[in-house]
Amino acid sequence: INAEYGENREFKDKVLEVVPMVELCEKATKKGNEKGLTFHEHFVKELMQWFKKDFFRWVDCKPCVVCGGASVNAGSLQPTSEELKYGASRVENHTCSICGSTQRFPRYNDPGKLLETREGRCGEWANCFTGICRTMGYDARFINDTADHVWTEVFCPSLGRWVHLDSCEDAWDRPLVYEQGWKKQITYVIAFSKDEVVDVTYRYTLDPGSVSARRKDEQHVIQQIVQTNATFSHSPGKCDELRKRLAREMIGMLTKPGVGASESYDGRQSGSVEWRSQRGEIGDTRNRVIDASDATKSLEVRYSPSADEYTVKLDEKPEQVFKGYESLVSQCQGVRRKVEYDWNMVYLARSTTEAPAHIEWTVKCKMPITQATITMSHTTFEAGTVLWSCSDLGQEANPQYHANFADIDLTKLVGMKEFRISAKMSDSDWQHTQLFRTEVGQEKDLFLINLKF
Repeated sequence: INAEYGENREFKDKVLEVVPMVELCEKATKKGNEKGLTFHEHFVKELMQWFKKDFFRWVDCKPCVVCGGASVNAGSLQPTSEELKYGASRVENHTCSICGSTQRFPRYNDPGKLLETREGRCGEWANCFTGICRTMGYDARFINDTADHVWTEVFCPSLGRWVHLDSCEDAWDRPLVYEQGWKKQITYVIAFSKDEVVDVTYRYTLDPGSVSARRKDEQHVIQQIVQTNATFSHSPGKCDELRKRLAREMIGMLTKPGVGASESYDGRQSGSVEWRSQRGEIGDTRNRVIDASDATKSLEVRYSPSADEYTVKLDEKPEQVFKGYESLVSQCQGVRRKVEYDWNMVYLARSTTEAPAHIEWTVKCKMPITQATITMSHTTFEAGTVLWSCSDLGQEANPQYHANFADIDLTKLVGMKEFRISAKMSDSDWQHTQLFRTEVGQEKDLFLINLKF
């Protein structure tokens, strides 16, 4: 953990070379005092969105450099001296499932090196993003959840508290997402900064009793934190400042309900469906619906595969944003989002391990539908096929499928209040069936539901 990397001159120079400062400042300035936040908070939010969408990329297993096929992690390799130089004590062996070619994936821990590679999983993301935040002048710290996840916290003077930021998820001030959305059993969440180490576990739970019961070695952990903090050297004034801030933080965690306690939370968004499922972090994906019960005039739903988010507009109300293609899916099996970095394309595809695959969206309305315009697009190659259906929920046992969604007669939806859209993807090679294929960064109406009531 490189808590002081933001103070490294060479690292600062690298950060200032890659961060689009003018663009982010302009965006933050335009936000004004939106949602009660100042420029300080808006800038770091814009910084996180840029980091996720434009700078860093997630790696489960790297695609084969020989044939472009999907790879699997075939175990660990001995790190080289050059890899160890940049903190890569672990090196994964990614082996192509098609041609058998292998490539090394060093798990670098050095923020400066990560500014060059710009890829990894949560460890690389949090290390690099926390360092960038410190370079930008933020009091940022690295957060380690012993249940195997890491992220960032930033102290916001205008709010008078530490704020949770997870660059992997583009999550701002949603500390309960891991317990309530990912269904993780929180035990220890420890914050590491250049000034101190702090146990911040109780910020991340609504069930402190269960957390306390799981902490079997609490005295040992407390002793380790105390011993580590004794190694820091601060002026009397700084010590007094840190003690007062820590006291306010502890009182806040122990006496106030968690930030966002009334919100709803989804499962993890970063990583493939298979990887998240193996870790048990996918959350509850059952029976999610596109809910139009508050609409009396219209419903408009768009999905952007590039941003991996839905926008939902009910009547004339402000748009709602739902992150992750699974967030509004009622049923999903064997489907994943795929980004082709070499071709700059993005789409939903069948996973490499499950065939055939299917995905469904359920729409529930308060008022009867009077007009329906729906666009669902797909692209196939070679023997790949995609079949679509759009049916009343009462006909779900035997819906009629079509080779193109445009062939479906949508006038049958008139008078209905509930219906389901389904897509089946054949068991040919996974890359031969693609939903909503588009260039990264482009916004097209490849998934559009437009209803009038």
